[in-house]
Amino acid sequence: MKTFLDEDFILQGEAAKTLYHKYAENEPIFDFHNHLNPQEIFENKSMGNLANAWLDHDHYKWRAMRAAGVAESVITGHIRTDGSVKSDEERGGAEAVKKADYERYLAFVKTLQGCVGNPLYHWSHLELKRYFGIEEPVTEENAREVWDKCNALLEKKEFAPRGLLEKMNVRELCTTDDPLDSLEWHKKIAADWKACKVRPSFRPDAVLNADSPAFADYITRLQEIDGTKFNSINDMIAALGRRMDYFRQNGSLVSDHSLENDFYLPVTFEDVDYIFGKAWVGKKLSHEELAKYKGWVLVELGKLYAQKGFVMQIHLGALRDNNTAMLASTGKNIGEDSLNDFNFAAQIGAVLNLIYSAEPNARTILYNLNPKDNEALATMAANFRNCQFGPAWWFNDHKDGIEEQIRVYSRTAVLGRYVGMLTDSRSFLSYPRHEYFRRILCNFIGSLVENGEFPWQEKNLGKMVQNICYKNAEEFFQNYLFG
Repeated sequence: MKTFLDEDFILQGEAAKTLYHKYAENEPIFDFHNHLNPQEIFENKSMGNLANAWLDHDHYKWRAMRAAGVAESVITGHIRTDGSVKSDEERGGAEAVKKADYERYLAFVKTLQGCVGNPLYHWSHLELKRYFGIEEPVTEENAREVWDKCNALLEKKEFAPRGLLEKMNVRELCTTDDPLDSLEWHKKIAADWKACKVRPSFRPDAVLNADSPAFADYITRLQEIDGTKFNSINDMIAALGRRMDYFRQNGSLVSDHSLENDFYLPVTFEDVDYIFGKAWVGKKLSHEELAKYKGWVLVELGKLYAQKGFVMQIHLGALRDNNTAMLASTGKNIGEDSLNDFNFAAQIGAVLNLIYSAEPNARTILYNLNPKDNEALATMAANFRNCQFGPAWWFNDHKDGIEEQIRVYSRTAVLGRYVGMLTDSRSFLSYPRHEYFRRILCNFIGSLVENGEFPWQEKNLGKMVQNICYKNAEEFFQNYLFG
């Protein structure tokens, strides 16, 4: 019987162990998609206690606690609907907060005991081990001891956000930011901290969601910030191009889109301009009108991304905010989302074809949430140069899902060109997930060697592993304009 979480965790065979320990283990991290708060990185304040650091921003853990029957007041009772944390006064004073935080932490520890086969068990213990040096599994019996040890460390400066990022050797990370963002915190970080580059990502969901009640106000605000008057949809696209320039000046390398329902139908300029004007005055769009609008805007933005040196990331297939009562009481991004199952192959093919036909040097990464779409998206990506089938995302981010994603990528493209992993997380403690991915990657390659399906070429395979862990992402994103 193997020891849990020993140095060869997940690694089966000497080839896998050599590839991980000699080539992957110490590679830096380029995290090209996450949801960390740049203000928290700049301010670099104490993370608080272990409940704050471990649970405040991690909706994966919240979902597990709900599944275990933990009361919502324990899980998110301290969170406002806008995602911010309530003050001690709002929560009944310092002593009440201290008691409630330990109760929340203990509820998660109890939940974790039942998470056999859930990646949370692996992630959580990797977090305890890599950040806090906790070697033994956390249980109800040792929960107080773990709590006290971690809390003592969290008081130290090196356990504030920047120290945690440096500890994991994070060289670059890309946050997720609205096009109207001032990027105030990114500017302050760039001027104040050199150990890690914190780059904004251009995420124009509000522009695509023309069926949202907030759409009209958003477009008006975009017009005001740009200082121009929009006479047509082309003026809006031009304004977004100038916002891209501003993001680029402040270090941005990537854009990001979440597509959750039909997003393409052919349309003429006259028709899409009419649809845009209709949405801007608050009129309801039909399903077909919305798909026409989204497709046209996606293509135009995709062309601009290619011209301005942005990698276009496209996330497909989330079904968000399913529990409307929870949305009303607790807010968005709390773990009430799931997989969608709409068919999008022809739509994404049409969008990519129009972008690459106009801009052959475009670079894109495609992510699917429903594993049924793995082969469709991987083979679609392979139709276009510098289009990647992205790493296992969200509900696929577990051992089976990562292994399957790597298998599909390797048989439909060139594994040596793979850009590696990301966290897609709001938690500063999530970076051991890169280790998790790297161990799975090395075990996948090592298993092929052990089975006689690929020759043991240590130098070649070691270099490939290093490239996948860091160097491929650095080249794909940073050297875009020079490649």
